[in-house]
Amino acid sequence: MHTPAIDWRRRGPTLGLAFMLLIGAPAFAHSPQPTHGCAQPVRPPDKNDADVWNRFMDQVDVYRACMSAFIAGNNEAADRHRAAANAATVEWNTFVHGSLNVPEDFPWPPAKDSN
Repeated sequence: MHTPAIDWRRRGPTLGLAFMLLIGAPAFAHSPQPTHGCAQPVRPPDKNDADVWNRFMDQVDVYRACMSAFIAGNNEAADRHRAAANAATVEWNTFVHGSLNVPEDFPWPPAKDSN
């Protein structure tokens, strides 16, 4: 059985495009969920002197500040994403109403067939 030879001059661009799409697909995926990287302090045993307890409370303050900054940054990012989504929605609605002559050209919901 003889398999015909592949003409790479004709297939090369098509295969190259397919390869680039496969490699580039992860770039469009969401990034991994961010992590805070804040160090949680370990509570010392109850029967310790004031210096040990004060060091622990200082570590608690650092941990709280780190977590607060992480939370605020992620809330700001969520607000930016929400604003971008809302702007895209407004842009789409403006296009639909300005370019498609809604509802005559683009009825919603679509009319049911009378068949």
